[in-house]
Amino acid sequence: MMKSVLINASPRTDGNSSFVIDFLKEAFPGQVKTLRVNDLNFAGCQGCRKCRQLDDFCVLNDDMNNFYTDMADADIITVVSPNYYGFITGQLKLFMDRWYCMKDKRGLSRFKENAKVFFVLTQGSPDRNHGDTANKWMKRVSEAFGMKYFSYIIPGCNADTRDMVRMKISDIKMHLKMIQ
Repeated sequence: MMKSVLINASPRTDGNSSFVIDFLKEAFPGQVKTLRVNDLNFAGCQGCRKCRQLDDFCVLNDDMNNFYTDMADADIITVVSPNYYGFITGQLKLFMDRWYCMKDKRGLSRFKENAKVFFVLTQGSPDRNHGDTANKWMKRVSEAFGMKYFSYIIPGCNADTRDMVRMKISDIKMHLKMIQ
C-alpha cells in the first residue's frame, strides 16, 4: 500500500494551497497523512548535531517529532506552498531546516529508497519563472536526500479566487499519474 505525506505550507486555511491539498487528499491511493506547517509548534534547527551524534531523529521535543517516522516511511511527500517573494513560506523553510536529522551519522538518507517529492507552488505572479528559485532549491534538497523530484508551478493564482487553481487541477492529475 502506498504511503503519502501531504504538507501544506500556507498560513492561510482557505487559500489556493489548501485547495490543492484538499484535492490531493482524494487523489492519492493508500495511506495519506496530512499536516499544516502553520499549525505545528516547533523551533527551527538548532545546529546542535545531536541527531547525527546519537544517530536518531531530532532531540528537540516538539510537534516535529510526530512526523519524522511518517516522512521516512512515505513513498511520496507532497509539499504545497504559496510563493512568497520568489520563495517558499518562512514556515516551510523552518520545517525543511529540521530535515537535517533525516540523514544518519554516515550521511545516508533516512527516507525510503525510491521515495519521491512532488512540489506544488502556487503564486500570484502570472510569470511561471517567478517560482524558479523556490523550485530549484526544493529540487536540490530533495535530491540531496536521494529522492526523485517532481514539481508543478501554478502561476496567476489570485489570493481571492480559486479560478486558476481549478483550471490547473487536470494538469496536476496528469503529473500524479506520471509520479505514481
